[in-house]
Amino acid sequence: MMSTTARRCLSAGVATLLAAGALVLGTSGAGAEVLGTMTVTPATGSDTALMSVKTHGLCPEPATNIILWVKGAGFPAEGQNLVGNSPIDIYNPTSEGFEVPLSETMRDYANEAGITTLQGRYDFTVTCRRPFGETTYGDFTAPIWFTSNTTYQSTPPQAATTTTLAASPASPVVEGSAVKLTATVAPAGAAGSVRFLDGATQIGSPVTVASGTASLSTSALKAGTHSLKAAFTPADTVAYGPSTSAALSYTVKIKPPTVVTAPKVTGTVKVASTVTCSVTFGGATSVTYAWLKDGKTVSGKTAKTLGLTSTDYKHKISCRPTGANSTGKTTATSPALTVGVGPALKNVTKPSVSGTAKVGKRVTAKVGTWKPSGTSYSYVWRRDGHTIKGATHSSYVLTKSDRKHLISVLVTAKRSGYGNGSTVSKAVRVG
Repeated sequence: MMSTTARRCLSAGVATLLAAGALVLGTSGAGAEVLGTMTVTPATGSDTALMSVKTHGLCPEPATNIILWVKGAGFPAEGQNLVGNSPIDIYNPTSEGFEVPLSETMRDYANEAGITTLQGRYDFTVTCRRPFGETTYGDFTAPIWFTSNTTYQSTPPQAATTTTLAASPASPVVEGSAVKLTATVAPAGAAGSVRFLDGATQIGSPVTVASGTASLSTSALKAGTHSLKAAFTPADTVAYGPSTSAALSYTVKIKPPTVVTAPKVTGTVKVASTVTCSVTFGGATSVTYAWLKDGKTVSGKTAKTLGLTSTDYKHKISCRPTGANSTGKTTATSPALTVGVGPALKNVTKPSVSGTAKVGKRVTAKVGTWKPSGTSYSYVWRRDGHTIKGATHSSYVLTKSDRKHLISVLVTAKRSGYGNGSTVSKAVRVG
């Protein structure tokens, strides 16, 4: 590469020849054939660095000279001349091409053109020509890109991408629900794949981007709050940069309770018995109960157990448990069972015979006490343990047939919903 002094001497010499009219300066003609590309040296650098361009080939005959010019933001639309019409021989051509040094830096050329900010793409063109005339014989070209006001590179800069993430259905959802994750990548032409992430954990396999989007469905999100992201990896890492979406907070709720074992009424379904509502829920944090009689809710009966009373006799009893958790409630109803008759009434204090035990006198039965108490009673009078025909009232008039015999009474206590209870009083001897 030429030294800075040599570059400036060459530039001054060209200027002198131009002033003397020895050379004719022109620009590449419209539609000039592109002969090949060039290499920019150094490939990356600053706006204050000296540069050169090396052609990948030679100018065709009868071209013996070249000019070098640049186009880009801030320079004239037709281009800014950097090297005037110069003989190719001074650049030491070989079969591989020739190298043309720039006598000034890009910052120098920018200042001369009144450019304060170098930005975007600039195209260098070496045009093959003759010393005189405006006929051109083809071009060699090379671009550079200023990625800042002061630095350039000879490869295209990565195009930035953006990735956004959406989830359907909207949060919150119940555990086990199918959730569709959709990543949108811009620009839409950026090819590549998307990894869907739950925190740092990848969900499924990477998905290829098609028409700017990539989608994945999953039912594997567990209960809790998730931080979901979509990470785009470009297929062409030179042309496009990677990008990751903002975190999407997504809530998955536990499933509502499930019925594991269907409810049923257990125990002896009879008056005076206590029955239990048996049920098993999965995922329930609490269970509440309601009891039904003939299909209608019984007010105030909310315990797991229920004591059956005579008012339940012959009615259909069922229970309705409800399992609940933070997501919701699940209710089930047991089969209805008919309440049967309860145990027989139990005698606590025996009946007795009241009155004067003499022929012609009336004696009366005292029923004693019962648990629970009877609501009605029936009587059968006995003589020496044998039933006295027709003597079925609560009192009895003693006859001659009863003289010197033992008189007693069989009392039967009755109550709806209970079995009848019967017992015999202590006998008295008739005088």
